[in-house]
Amino acid sequence: MFDISEKIVDILLLIPCFNEEENIEDILEHLRRVKQNSQKRNEFNLKILIINDGSTDGTMQILNKNNHDSLFNIVNFKENKGYGYTLIRGFSYAKEMNFPWIISFDMDGQHEPECLYKFIDLILENPPEQIISGSRYKNSNHYWQKPWKDRFLVNAIITGILNTLGFSISDAFCGLKAYECSAINDLDLIVNGYEIPIEIWIKAKKKGYKIVEKGVPVIYKDRDAILKNAKDSFLFKKGEERIEKYIQLIESLIKAPLKTDINVFKSIFSNYFNSVDDINKYNFKKIQEAIFTQIRELET
Repeated sequence: MFDISEKIVDILLLIPCFNEEENIEDILEHLRRVKQNSQKRNEFNLKILIINDGSTDGTMQILNKNNHDSLFNIVNFKENKGYGYTLIRGFSYAKEMNFPWIISFDMDGQHEPECLYKFIDLILENPPEQIISGSRYKNSNHYWQKPWKDRFLVNAIITGILNTLGFSISDAFCGLKAYECSAINDLDLIVNGYEIPIEIWIKAKKKGYKIVEKGVPVIYKDRDAILKNAKDSFLFKKGEERIEKYIQLIESLIKAPLKTDINVFKSIFSNYFNSVDDINKYNFKKIQEAIFTQIRELET
């Protein structure tokens, strides 16, 4: 039973969003249920901050319409600043408001709101880790929807490279994470784009932070809808270009070149992209481990 003398944990749920009018109302309804359920518990207070990153569609209007009961706080940027920028702004907000923990959650429909209960419970266990990171590829039990092949392969390659730097992770880019507020704000993050997870991983490693991965479901929205909203983003260029951008960031953060040329990693991507017809729950671990092994051999 909960002891009233125990300290109540304040948790900030941080949600960046950009041009999400097509699915935002469904997510907001789920978040409303999460908020209502959380109010039945005494161990924590859950506050929600949504940062609207300069949306040009009806996202802001939908947010305002659905906030009649002050479910969440809203920060509106006049122009698009980037996914990394919105996270950094949210981390700063959490520090200013004295939140000890932050959970980041994407509004694009790729996270299951019910997973928030798992992350909240992990925080309440007073974990020794400073970062609890979701992983869509930790095990096949959560793997019920096929990923986009290009994004899976880019993820596997970058995850494999990070593992040669001392990590032991399975998903470099999952946006569902819990952060100890003082720790994440001590990293001096500066990356404004979608590649910010790489900066977080490497700077956290340098600080000696403890990190744990927890499995979360694989959920992907309709590709055409995403492309319509973000077609100019580097995230949706071909995989080889994304790999090159990510590797350049890794090398700048570790202040040293990788042992293998960028073109070799591009070749790994092209080989699997052209030779693998489908990636699913039955073969993804085998493909991922084959890529990890190949990269380990390159970097030793």
